[in-house]
Amino acid sequence: MARDRQPLKQSLGSDALARGLDAAAAHFAAGRLSAAAGAYRRLERQAPGDLRATYSLAVIDIRLGEPARARRRLEQVVGATPDHAPALHNLGAVCQQLGDWPAAAQAYGRAAELRPEAVETRRALATALAILGRTDEAIAQHRILARTPAERWAALTRIALLDPGAIDDDDLAAMGPAADDPRLDAQTRTGLLFALGEALDARGQGDAAFDAYAAGNRLKHATLAPHAAEASAVAARHVRETVTPGWLAAHQGRGAGTVAPIFIVGFPRSGSTLIEQILAGHSGVQAMGETGLLPRLVAGGYPQGPKGSAAIHALADRYLAALRERGWDGASRVVDKTLENHLHVGLIHLMFPKAVILHSLRDPVDTGFACFRQLFADGNETLYDLAEIGAEYRRYRDVMAHWDAVLPGRVVEVRYEALVADPEAGIRALGAATGLPWDPAALRFFERERPVATASAVQVRRPIHAGSVARWRRHAAKLAPLIEALGPYGREIRMS
Repeated sequence: MARDRQPLKQSLGSDALARGLDAAAAHFAAGRLSAAAGAYRRLERQAPGDLRATYSLAVIDIRLGEPARARRRLEQVVGATPDHAPALHNLGAVCQQLGDWPAAAQAYGRAAELRPEAVETRRALATALAILGRTDEAIAQHRILARTPAERWAALTRIALLDPGAIDDDDLAAMGPAADDPRLDAQTRTGLLFALGEALDARGQGDAAFDAYAAGNRLKHATLAPHAAEASAVAARHVRETVTPGWLAAHQGRGAGTVAPIFIVGFPRSGSTLIEQILAGHSGVQAMGETGLLPRLVAGGYPQGPKGSAAIHALADRYLAALRERGWDGASRVVDKTLENHLHVGLIHLMFPKAVILHSLRDPVDTGFACFRQLFADGNETLYDLAEIGAEYRRYRDVMAHWDAVLPGRVVEVRYEALVADPEAGIRALGAATGLPWDPAALRFFERERPVATASAVQVRRPIHAGSVARWRRHAAKLAPLIEALGPYGREIRMS
């Protein structure tokens, strides 16, 4: 998060400018952002060598959701005043928002050097380092944070989720009682329980690990809004009822002709990040992670009525523009791994008729069990109870079955188990499905340095292995609620 978001109003050595800064800051404090911005722009013109108005305008840009503009102003500020720690932190925050993690890490790092005591900056730096695959450096930052009593448990939780083997015996001995301490807030205890699950599992204590995960899920579930499953069901039903063969035919032929986008859809923890990382190993492919762009663009509903077809082309243009704003550098192929887009396959087909849509598919019980072991950064409110995970999985697969019915052959399935069983064959097939020429570098995808901001960030930086296949069988009896809730998808599994 950005810090020090109050505009500066120190004296500039001129009574008139000082009064101007005070007046602009008063507008800001009252929420009159347009008036504040106008006042700061006038002050910029009056004192072009003084960057305090520029910094304050960057703060307003952040409030207005204009990270690219804020970045330009903040770079101007830190270029002239390289020891401006608040500007450096905010520069890190907007670079992070724009998906430029190397620049974010650099800015946060400089800010942390200037303000070693700034917990928020150091925490943000650790996050950026982890996403860049610099795990040891991230853990070192969390170890520094762990020296602060108020940060200790959160820091140890993050260390365990990055590398369970980095949790030593002393850490483990302290984390267990803390997770049971009712004086700690639920968020801290939940994080500790999931971290304990990881640490215990790494030590081969599978039953104790499962119990820790179960306790963490119960605690997390108790804090969630009660209607998430209902909202998910409504969204899935709406898509199936709206995007019919007739609706598709009525809006056909107005999309963008580009072949650039590759969409990966699926369920959390299904292997989608592995697919993305493999594709990113090809030259000419830029992976953007979970952009969330399309769900935001269609939050008000799908194009409808006589002008709906024209609106689809405009929507495609807006989506591509948003990708560029987020950092798409013009690579010939660009990957969007927003899993929620499984709801929007029909719309994607209309917007980008030449785009590739990949469906990441993994054993349903392994997928559900992996979700059960995961404390998600945000969202996924239906994935903290075994039965609810199964119900959510059924809704997602029912939507994918709808696409198979109304757009047969449009979506390409990529099965995780086949990919890990024969990586070279799987990677070649993936390249063929996406129209990418064979590139031997794709076999060494795990060596590629690129940001990975998902729960699988650590795993996809290792060579492919089959260690996670059929992992659920060790806990089959305890996973009965999940298997039952999966319904026909659970019955696909042979209980051997």
